[in-house]
Amino acid sequence: MKRIDNLNKYLKYWQIRLSLQGWKLSVELEKFDRKDYPQSGDIKVDLENRKATILISADDTGIDKKIILHELIHLILWDLDQYSEQWIPEDNKGDYLGKLESTVEGITNTILHQDE
Repeated sequence: MKRIDNLNKYLKYWQIRLSLQGWKLSVELEKFDRKDYPQSGDIKVDLENRKATILISADDTGIDKKIILHELIHLILWDLDQYSEQWIPEDNKGDYLGKLESTVEGITNTILHQDE
């Protein structure tokens, strides 16, 4: 089975489990070129139209199911994140983003553990 087929299978699985059926979701492979850290995923959200695209690293990391879940947790928190970010002073954005990532990662790991 092609990797993109598996990604779509994981996306559908988590979409149902997280009650996100009202969203039009898609997944694409992406070649990330960040130099500061190896990026495995990202999400682009259109909140108004309830559409989102999850970008997954074209380099297979072997944790696609976890990456899809992680990015969907970002989607669930998106509105709160966007609201909160406007109040964070520019010199504290890095701290905020670090805390956001650790929170999303904690929720992701909790759900994965429950899903076993």
